[in-house]
This record gives sequence, structure tokens and C-alpha cells, in this order.
Amino acid sequence: MEFVRGILLALVMIWTGHASATDIAEAVQFSSADMAKTEIGGLVVKPAGPGPFPGVVMLHGCAGLTTKSGKLRKRPMFWSKWLAARGYLVLMTDSFGPRGHGSICSVKNRPVRPDKERPFDAYGALRYLQGRGDVRADNVALMGWSNGAMALLWAIKSPAEWRPSNLRHDFRAAIGFYPGCTKISKTPHYVTKIPTALLLGELDDWTPAKPCLRFAATAAARSSPIHATLYEGAYHNFDHPTAKVKTVLTRNSESKRSERRVHSGGNADARRAAIDAVDALLKQHAPSAQDQ
Repeated sequence: MEFVRGILLALVMIWTGHASATDIAEAVQFSSADMAKTEIGGLVVKPAGPGPFPGVVMLHGCAGLTTKSGKLRKRPMFWSKWLAARGYLVLMTDSFGPRGHGSICSVKNRPVRPDKERPFDAYGALRYLQGRGDVRADNVALMGWSNGAMALLWAIKSPAEWRPSNLRHDFRAAIGFYPGCTKISKTPHYVTKIPTALLLGELDDWTPAKPCLRFAATAAARSSPIHATLYEGAYHNFDHPTAKVKTVLTRNSESKRSERRVHSGGNADARRAAIDAVDALLKQHAPSAQDQ
């Protein structure tokens, strides 16, 4: 546990070294919602003011929350600051670091899975936020990227074993960036009660969009409030603030082959459109004080 505290402290130092006075990150620890109450952690970014604030739980992708050198990755840094500026208290959940793992993108047999451990983490994060006096317990949204978006889709399934039986307020909305939908689309009679947006890249060859488009259409036909948006010319990771498109060696992807090279990188047009889509969904289903 001292190792976890050290990692989180280092993240705070890294964050605050780049931050303004209003962008202070708080290192936190909390229990996953699994039977073992696995202790995990993350970073909280608060907006200015006394609160209580609406909340957002963020689930990182297969690369993890931090780089090999321990720096917070640029994508969660951008989104947490963007959300906090709009009045949301953000919890960047770290599913890998506290369990002793870094990036698992090139690992075939992944030790932390989006359909097993990570949905429990999502609900552990929700319960943690709901226990804070500065968060509105009835107004917390869920966001995920790639592997984290896959975990999001499993977590919001109705019914789901990950959801605590005594939960008074579920997530108000869910936003998933480029999840892999091949496995979850085979789930019989998938439905969700949570308004959900899937944001997909047309050219994504890591987690292809077509299975997600079919999945969303089928779930919507069962009266699930789920909608998928396809961004033209965009690859995986299209919302990254700085990354140029490059090839990545991956294992355990949506492909039947165990190892292959795929594309990943930002797309300015798709990124701007996705930011607008997130803004619109949150205003509609999980508004902050700025929207009222």
C-alpha cells in the first residue's frame, strides 16, 4: 500500500507542477465494489467553488492512467481539466497501478479485464464519490476510453452483477470512446437504462466501429437509450490532444489474430466534434450548475 501512496503522491506532484491554482489534483484511495473490496485509487480534480458538484468517473484505456515514467497521460489530463472547468468533480480511476500493472496493450492474457474486474472498479468509484460531501450523489456520469469504454458497457448492463444491490442512485449518463464491441454484442438481450453515447472512429482498425454500430442499433431496438456516432477519417484514440497517427503493435485486440499492427492517433475535426457531443450529453442528462 505504501507503493500505491507513493505513486499517487508522485502523480499529484506531476499534476500540480503543470497546474494553475484552480487545477489541484487530490490523490484518493477507495475500494472496488468486488467481494474482496480490492483497494484501488485515482486522482480527483475539483472545480472552483464550494460544491456540491456533479461528478464524472473516468476509466482509462489499456495503456493505463500513467506513462512508464509515472506521468499522467495527456488524454486524461485534458478531459479532467475540461470537465472541471465546466463544473464537474472528476475521479480518474486507476485500475492498473494499484494492482501492480502498467500498460497491458501488448499483453495477450490480460490480468485486469473489462468484463470482470473493471466494472466493479466503476461502481467502487461511484460509491466513493457518492460518499463525499462535495459531490451530488444523484448526478454522476461515467466516461471510458477503449478498454475502459468496454468496461463501461459491461458495467451499465441491466441487470449486472457489478452493480451494488443497495445503490440508491446509478450513473446518470455514460460516454464510451471507441470500445471493442465484438464480445459484448454476443450478450443475449443486452439492455441498459442509462443514456449512453458511443463515439467511434470510421477508420479504427484496433476496435472497429462496425460491431459497435450493430450493437448500439440492436440495444436501441430493445428500448435502450444508446446512440453511436461515427467520425469520418478518424482512427483509434482520435480525441487525443497531441498524438499523431502511428502504428501500434497490439495483442488481445478485436481481431481474431493474437498479434497485429493497428493505427492510433488524434484527429482534430473528430476531436472537436466529440467534445461538443460530450458537452451536449452532459448538459442534457447530468447538467452542472453552469447549465442551469
